[in-house]
Amino acid sequence: MDGLVLPVGGLICGFLAGFAAQYGRLCTVGAIEDAVIGGDYRRAGAWALSAALAVLLTQALVLAGVLDLSATYHARPHLDVLGLVLGGLLFGLGAALVGTCAFGLLVRLGTGDLRALIGALVLGLVAFAATGGILSPMRTALARFGVIDTAAIGGKTLTGIALAQFGAAAAIACVLIVAGALLAFALTNQRLYRKPRLIAAALVMGGAIGGGWLVTGVLADPFSGQRPESLTFVGPLGRLILQWMGEALSNTGFAVATLFGVGIGSFVVAAVREELRWEAFDDHREMRRHLLGAALMGIGGVLAHGCTIGQGLTGTSTLSMAAPIALLAMVVGARLGLTHLIEGGPLLARRR
Repeated sequence: MDGLVLPVGGLICGFLAGFAAQYGRLCTVGAIEDAVIGGDYRRAGAWALSAALAVLLTQALVLAGVLDLSATYHARPHLDVLGLVLGGLLFGLGAALVGTCAFGLLVRLGTGDLRALIGALVLGLVAFAATGGILSPMRTALARFGVIDTAAIGGKTLTGIALAQFGAAAAIACVLIVAGALLAFALTNQRLYRKPRLIAAALVMGGAIGGGWLVTGVLADPFSGQRPESLTFVGPLGRLILQWMGEALSNTGFAVATLFGVGIGSFVVAAVREELRWEAFDDHREMRRHLLGAALMGIGGVLAHGCTIGQGLTGTSTLSMAAPIALLAMVVGARLGLTHLIEGGPLLARRR
């Protein structure tokens, strides 16, 4: 029975995330586009609400002493600023070109979008190549530059630094301040209240992030070798492709199981709403744009150690300093990509 905790837990967490995204039209790229182009911060507020709940749930597990984040990238003391910035810029640019992020590709795939299938395959292949394949030497070389060792100040999480410098009360205060700021940004947006479906979806998404930490860090067999993790979608796409080619899917762990869960959750909502439809590329220009964008997200997600969910929500839930750096770079990259698409460029057609 213990062997089912990770795949079943991953499937459930992924299902909740996919269900929420399709149900409430949650999309990080869409939130950026709404905010910077249309001045509409409702989806950005929903994202902040998800992040606030994820922070509270995750840090409650940590403060209760049942979740140890020290083995995760988010808590390790090395802060690779160059990789976070460069990777975030590339990921954001690629997401703008595709019109969604790695997570969004899986959500779209659940509704019958064949463009998302091609994009997910390209993203996964490039991510795998950057992790342990032909592109890995470049990634390794970049990793040697711009690295800051934060061990002397207590690590790279705000709670770790506060605990080391000022004590446990300061660590708790950090959690409350960050969560409170995110909640304030979300709940002071009066237009968000007109979208109860969006609010509900945001809460489910935040719960899925906390659920991931619960499954892998608390419920999993401590001798399984599973390190604590929550939702992220770039690296797992690469692992799924490798596993599909060379391993039995019966060995599926938490991260790969979440990919299937997202697609199923999205499919259920789309089926109930009668939104299932086959979609393909309109022409070669759209296909070229999607392929380029997916490739940029693959390499960018590896360099940034996560996607808009893996760094944006999961990273934020740990209060890691890496999360806002990567997320800000993703926003800038997406903004540049959106500007190019809106103004029109010789290389790429405007996104439909």
